Amino acid sequence: MLSVASSFETIHKGQILSTDIDYYNKYVCTSSTDGVIQIIDSDKPDVYAPVIQLQEHVGPVWQVRFSHPKFGFLASCGSDCKLIVRTTNDKGEWKVVYQYDGHKSSATSIDWAPYKSGAIIACSSVDGTISIHALNNNDWSVSKIPNAHVNGVNCISWSNELFNNNLLLVSGGNDNKIKIWQGQIGMWNVKYESDNQLSTIKDISWSPTPGLYNHVIASCASNGRVFVWGSDDCFDWAQTEIDPDNMQKQKVSFSRFGTMLSVTMNSYAVQLWKQIDKQTWMCMDNSITNRKTLDRQNKNVNQDIFASIV
Repeated sequence: MLSVASSFETIHKGQILSTDIDYYNKYVCTSSTDGVIQIIDSDKPDVYAPVIQLQEHVGPVWQVRFSHPKFGFLASCGSDCKLIVRTTNDKGEWKVVYQYDGHKSSATSIDWAPYKSGAIIACSSVDGTISIHALNNNDWSVSKIPNAHVNGVNCISWSNELFNNNLLLVSGGNDNKIKIWQGQIGMWNVKYESDNQLSTIKDISWSPTPGLYNHVIASCASNGRVFVWGSDDCFDWAQTEIDPDNMQKQKVSFSRFGTMLSVTMNSYAVQLWKQIDKQTWMCMDNSITNRKTLDRQNKNVNQDIFASIV
């Protein structure tokens, strides 16, 4: 059974939207509908005050992500259409080193590319575009994938593996489709486009390591359907639905080695799934959040358990 290793109080005044943990498991970062980002020192579990609060965003902060420690960045995106990248100085203060406000609507999701490719971060938006930001010689450059999804892009995830020396990025949107983009900075082409999943794609996760397939992706739609997509060549994809009788799913995330898939439920539970063969996934365990406590604090944590593990 899963058990709670530690817990932290926050002083967020709204729903917690995203969490992340740095590479060395020292800092826990949370973002909220109140527009505040908090960084908590996990080495001090008895200290409930956050180490630092960041308030550069106006409105809900949808996602926070630490980069690989080679770069030492913390990125965030929010309803104010901004992508913000920060780093620490000698005093341990997080300072903004890059800010992008070129999206015309809410910035919905961010993800860092494999560190071997350099400091590259993708940002999706309700305006239907995906912006790709790369650091070269201390300067940030940006390119866009225009018209990535009709009516908005909700989620993105990088592959850790290159394909013919090209990066691979998967996205999901309000057009009920999943698309895989192949290319380099400034040059992106659709490598694969799914048929309609009959519902908006809410969350997507590319497995960090190959499994029984060379490429494995999990997707979650607004109708509660979760599919695992497997391919050996990135052209032909086989679909396996996870728990088709339960339509209360919210988020998906693979473990660091890709051996487990976590599925966050509407019922404050997290299900863990393990692949048995190419077409079979088995539910391993559940972790139930204390709903009464959350209701009393008016803080609902809707987050997977693996997204925090780099």
